[in-house]
Amino acid sequence: MSIEIIAAKMQRQIKDLEHDQKIKRNMLLERDEEITNLKKELDKKQQLIDFLNKQLKEERKDKRIKCLEDTKNIPTVEIKKKQYAIVVERHKHLLQSFPEARFNEEVLHHDNERVIVKVELYIGDTIYSVGHAEEFRNSSFINKTSALENASTSALGRCLAAFGLSGSEFASAEELVNALNNQGATKQYSIKEKINNTTNMTKLTEIFSNWTKENDSISELFKKRENDITKNGGTNVKQQW
Repeated sequence: MSIEIIAAKMQRQIKDLEHDQKIKRNMLLERDEEITNLKKELDKKQQLIDFLNKQLKEERKDKRIKCLEDTKNIPTVEIKKKQYAIVVERHKHLLQSFPEARFNEEVLHHDNERVIVKVELYIGDTIYSVGHAEEFRNSSFINKTSALENASTSALGRCLAAFGLSGSEFASAEELVNALNNQGATKQYSIKEKINNTTNMTKLTEIFSNWTKENDSISELFKKRENDITKNGGTNVKQQW
């Protein structure tokens, strides 16, 4: 094969390579343009997402203000002549304003002596508040079997309180009742024994006078015992409580 033929063949190969390179360069340019257009489209979508998130944040802020302003509409119970909102009512009130709200509950500690529970409130992907509660199993008769349930309810109540659904008190009605029961468990058992062991009206009236100021609910026990004593002519034998 002559040098001219070889040179001509190589020249054709070079032209073919140049042609292929040009095609690939154009393809890369087109791809770069596509990538640029995609980036622009993504930027537009991100701007829209940012705008919507900002609008959503403002909307939730307004809804939260309205939710807290309407706390006066939450049903309450009277304890020690003060009004307290129970957890279930505050929880219901929150969901009326934020149906998308969710609570994450975690048991941080659980043994034969005590229980610690944490509850987190999320609205969307944002955490708004956290509540913790601790219950001791031997603190009351109910806690012997339901310490975990009480801790869960109290943690939920404190989480709602941290969000703002508590008025001026962090303690829920349930927590207050538990605290009062725990503080007065021994006292209440003692007064029940005294009432049950009383056999005359003078002594019963004296006990009633001393204790009614501290615990209004005990009055029903006095009334029942008074009826029992009166039916027996002013005296009555000791009965099993």
